[in-house]
Amino acid sequence: MSFVIGIDIGGTFTDAFATDTTGRVFSAKSPSTPPDFERGMLNAIDELAGAVGVSSSQLLGETAYICHGTTATLNALVTGDVAKVGFLTTVGHSDSIMIMNLEGRYAGRGSDYIKAMSRTSKPEPLVPRGQIREIVERVDYKGEVIVSLDESKAKQAIRELLAEGVEGFAVSLLWSFRNPAHEQRLRELIAEQAPEAYVGLSSELSPRIREYPRNVTTIMSTQVGPKLRDYLRPLSAELSDRGFTGSLLVMQGSGGAINAADAPDRAITTIGSVLTGGLVGCRNLGAQLGHRNIISTDIGGTTFLVGMIVDGEPVKSTTTVLNQHTISTPMVKVNTIGAGGGAIAWVDSGGNLKVGPRSAGARPGPACYGQNGTEPTVTDADLVLGIVNPDNFLGGRQKLDRQLVLQRQLISPVVAHRGADSGSRGPVAGVRVAMSTNA
Repeated sequence: MSFVIGIDIGGTFTDAFATDTTGRVFSAKSPSTPPDFERGMLNAIDELAGAVGVSSSQLLGETAYICHGTTATLNALVTGDVAKVGFLTTVGHSDSIMIMNLEGRYAGRGSDYIKAMSRTSKPEPLVPRGQIREIVERVDYKGEVIVSLDESKAKQAIRELLAEGVEGFAVSLLWSFRNPAHEQRLRELIAEQAPEAYVGLSSELSPRIREYPRNVTTIMSTQVGPKLRDYLRPLSAELSDRGFTGSLLVMQGSGGAINAADAPDRAITTIGSVLTGGLVGCRNLGAQLGHRNIISTDIGGTTFLVGMIVDGEPVKSTTTVLNQHTISTPMVKVNTIGAGGGAIAWVDSGGNLKVGPRSAGARPGPACYGQNGTEPTVTDADLVLGIVNPDNFLGGRQKLDRQLVLQRQLISPVVAHRGADSGSRGPVAGVRVAMSTNA
């Protein structure tokens, strides 16, 4: 086997890269295919095989491993497109994700925002109250069981949440990282009633002190775990059918990689995996060029990510903040906003222009794609402003329709918004002016 392949699946495009033992490099780009992102990845491999000059099966058959970075989990959390999750926690502690240790008012915010504390607000809770159940049990800080797990009430809580239609269970009990027995037993009880239900345990995902970030980490991982599982399973099978006998690895936010079979159980670790790969590449390139301090950015279809190399190494953190929620898992420090090329512009009830976090993605994509997109995006604005070349998009394989955007009056020099008086959200006429001003 002589090839190594790298794949980056974004919300809008999928990029592929290959190198062989002689040092040759090849690249390809293909539109992403939500919600079946594996099709976009396989299409990108086909494009890559064409660049190499071999068949897809021959390329895969000669590939030792595929290292796969994806924004699927990050985009899902940024946009709120996540699985419906039930939250099981120790009795008396169901309000922890609402209280947020006050962190929710300032986490991830700048100093100017924090100074105006009276005008700050918390984000919506990760799980609504109707999907939370308290479990009778208690373990102390030494890991000793003070109150045994009430299995009868636990089974009832599981039944109730299944009746609510939850797709996964996030289990985070007090001091479980000292003694995970109760969490492990709850997983067994869930499997008895719903063998296919996804289960995330805090004792495995974030075995650290501090209740609130441990809860957040467990819930968020459980919210995206089912989607990652349902994506990787058929992808692995399809690659095998096409002749791939190597290892499929998924990049982690910490800078490492995990086997695809294990990745869904550690879904939260894949957050920021795309920029992580870029940062590692920037570090290596910077070392060759003599640069030890680098700013690395990744502008995707849904998100805009920024990371830094300081003194020759990526800046890392034991926690990160996403949507004002603190995630407790080690990863390369990445700042993320929902303002990629497909980010949709809209006006709030106060008449303020907003961009993202909702994205047009690859389907239907920006209006200029001509795929029945009806809402203005950053790409549409860039096209009208002349920043994007309509004839050289995707290497000239995809033409962008500037006139279509103008005809639909999505981008206009006049600031107006239908429905603003009623407080509804809708398409923005005036993105061109706003984009020019912000630039």
